[in-house]
Amino acid sequence: MENLEKYYNTIIDEITNKAVEVFNNSYNLDIKKESIIENLENEISNQPPIKEMNKLSINDTCIAIKRNKTTCKNKCTPGHVYCGTHLRSEGKLPLPEHIKMVANKYKYEIIANTVLLGNEWISQNKLPLDYNINTKWPLKIESTSNSVNSYILFFTEFSGYFGAGVFVIHYISSDKKESYYMATHYVEVNKYGEDLQSNMYAKVSLKSIDSLKDKPIYKKIISFLGEYGIPYDINDINKRISDITENNPVVMYNNIINVINSHYNIMYFSYDSYINSNINVE
Repeated sequence: MENLEKYYNTIIDEITNKAVEVFNNSYNLDIKKESIIENLENEISNQPPIKEMNKLSINDTCIAIKRNKTTCKNKCTPGHVYCGTHLRSEGKLPLPEHIKMVANKYKYEIIANTVLLGNEWISQNKLPLDYNINTKWPLKIESTSNSVNSYILFFTEFSGYFGAGVFVIHYISSDKKESYYMATHYVEVNKYGEDLQSNMYAKVSLKSIDSLKDKPIYKKIISFLGEYGIPYDINDINKRISDITENNPVVMYNNIINVINSHYNIMYFSYDSYINSNINVE
């Protein structure tokens, strides 16, 4: 490792010397390599600190409205925006409505954007025989059931359809008695066009939240989810759900992971379908 580091330092030094020589000869300058490095070091050290999102604390009050139409004054369950008494209300609203309600309650200056991905993609769990001939993707964004939907919840610095955020599953039973939100992946969405073809896609790249625990982005993800009370601990979600069908959180999570893994953690959606998926609206 030390030899490799020494090798790269030598290469960088040679490139810097050559660049300084070319600029000085071409423009009659007297640039010093040392001053360039010093300026770069100063610029890096003077970078403003990254602004982290405020975390919900146990002192924040529950978002629920009681039956007598008054606001609940109980403290939130950590990681949620509901107290223990009202935690059963979590997931009763479509995700975009939940996000807006939380932002209004806690007076956030910026409301995080959501994009609906539907649920048809969940059935696409087999790779085509020839990966270069994609018979399953891209997909239109459609929902074959009202019980399950998926969304991209973008970090607040991204105001449109592309950027980075978190992948969220929403489930609500047909009788409305059981429901949950479940964040599963960190996502990056980019506009993608195949070489020599005019077709455009929305390319969604995913990494499971669990796989990022040792990465700097993990803290940002958890803080962001805490802002809106979106749980990511599957076992914690499962504690309050009695459903033992394929919609059980653990079963759902494993199915989602299998589908995404089978497609190498990338999903392609029809660009037009993605753009017209009604940002912030279900």
